Amino acid sequence: MSLRQRIVLTLVGISVLLAIPAAYGLLALEDIHDITARLSEQRMATGALGDLRNGVETTHDAQRRYAALAPVSSEALGGTPADSAGPRMQADSAAREAGRALQRLRTQSDGAYAGPSAPVAELWSRIGANIRRERALLEAEERDSAEAMRRVLEQQFGEMDPRLDAVARFITGQTERELRQAEQVASRAASTTLLALALALAATLVIGTWLTRTLLRPIGELRRGMATVAQGDFEPDVHIPHERPDELGDLARSFDTMTEQLRELDRLKAEFVSVASHEIKTPLSVIRGYVTLLADGIYGEVTEQQHKTLEAVNAQTDRLARLVHRLLDVSRFEAGGARLELREIDLHAFFDDLTSDFRVLALQNGIDFPVTLGDDLPPRITGDEDRLSEVLGNLLSNAFKFTSAGGTIRVDACRRDGGIEVEVEDTGVGIAPEKLPRIFEKFYQVENDVQPRSVGSGLGLAIAREIVEAHGGTIGAESEEGKGTRFRVFLPERPPVQGPS
Repeated sequence: MSLRQRIVLTLVGISVLLAIPAAYGLLALEDIHDITARLSEQRMATGALGDLRNGVETTHDAQRRYAALAPVSSEALGGTPADSAGPRMQADSAAREAGRALQRLRTQSDGAYAGPSAPVAELWSRIGANIRRERALLEAEERDSAEAMRRVLEQQFGEMDPRLDAVARFITGQTERELRQAEQVASRAASTTLLALALALAATLVIGTWLTRTLLRPIGELRRGMATVAQGDFEPDVHIPHERPDELGDLARSFDTMTEQLRELDRLKAEFVSVASHEIKTPLSVIRGYVTLLADGIYGEVTEQQHKTLEAVNAQTDRLARLVHRLLDVSRFEAGGARLELREIDLHAFFDDLTSDFRVLALQNGIDFPVTLGDDLPPRITGDEDRLSEVLGNLLSNAFKFTSAGGTIRVDACRRDGGIEVEVEDTGVGIAPEKLPRIFEKFYQVENDVQPRSVGSGLGLAIAREIVEAHGGTIGAESEEGKGTRFRVFLPERPPVQGPS
C-alpha cells in the first residue's frame, strides 16, 4: 500500500469516526424537534380548552339568566316575551361559541395525540349532547318548564366541569410526559454523543499514532541520516526496512545506495590525497635541496636579487611541504591510520613551553596575554604532547592573527569531569553566526577584513578536531562578531586505547 493510499484511508477513517456522533446528534435533534411540534399542538389544545371552558361558563350564565327571566316575562306577572329574548340570544350565541371551541379542541387533540383520546372523545360526545339539549330547551320556550330547565341546566353544567377538569389533567399529563421524554432524549443524546466523541477521539489518536509510526518516524530517521551524511559521516545508523513496498522503502534503498557511493568516493578521495601527498613529498625535498645548494653558491656565485628569489622559492616550498604534511595528517586520521605517541605530559611544563614563544609575539603587538592554570589542574595527563601542542598552538596562532593591538588573549586550564578543560579566548574580530558551525570543516576559511581568504589552507582547525577526538576529547567554539572568540578543548586524563593500525 502506497503512502498516498494510507493517508487517504486514514483521513476517511477519521472522518467516519467523527461523523458517527454527529449523525447520532442529528437524529436526537430530529426527535426533539418532533416532541417540540407535539408540545406546540398541545399548547394550542390547551388554548382551545380554555376557550371551551370560557364558552361553557358564558353559556351557563346566559342560560341561568334566561331561565330566571322566563317566568318574570310571562303575562301573569305583567311581563313581555321580549324581556327574556336578550338572555336567550346570549345563551344561544354562547352555546354556539362553546360548540366551536369544542370543535377546535377536538381538532387540536387529534393532531397532538394521533387521534382523539378517550377523555377528549368522551367530552366531545357528552358536551355535544348537552349543548344540543340545552339549545333544544331554549328553543322550546315553555314557560312552565323554566324551573325544570334550571334543574336540567345545573345538572348539565355540573357534569361538564369534571369532564373539563379531566381533559385539562389529561393534557397536562401528556405535556409533562412529552417534556420528560424530551429531557430523556436530550440527556441520552448528550451522554451518547460525548461517549461516541470520546471513542472517536481515542480511535483518531490511535490512528494518528499509527500513521506517525509508519510515516513520520521513517522520515525522521531519513532526516537524521541525511544530517549525519552532511557532517561527513557516510555510515549513518538509519533503521528503515528496505523491504517496505511504499515510497519510504524506495527512499531507504536510494539512501543506502547514495551513502555507499559516497563512502566509495570518500575512500577514493582519501586514497588520492594520501598517494598524491606522498608522491609530492619527494620532488619537494629535491627542490628544497637544490634551492639550498643554489643559495649557498655551490653552483656558482649568486647575486643579491637571485638570492632573494631563491629565498622566496624556498619559503613557498616549505609552505607547500607543510600543506602536504597536513593533508597526510587529515587523510590518516580519517582513515583511522594515524597513531598517537602517548606518554605522560607534565602540564605546567607543557603550558610554559607552549606559551613562551607567544609571549614575545604578545609584547611585540601590544596584546595582553594572561595564562591561568587552575589549582585543581592535575599535574600530569596521558597524551601525544607534540599533537596537543599543535592543537593549542594552532588556536593561539589564530587568536593572535585576528586580534589587534590593545586586545586580550586569555588561556585558562582547569580540571573538569575526569579530565582537563582548556579555553583560548580572544577579543578579536569574531566569527559571524552563520559561519561558526563550519570552521572545523576541511578547507573552510572565514573571510574578513583582517585575514584574506587566500591566506592559509583551511586545514588547521580540521586537524585540531581530529587530534582532540583521537584523544577521546571534544573541541568547540563560541563567538560574537566584533567581540571575539572562545575555543574550549576538553581532554580526558587518559585517552581511549588505540586499536592496531
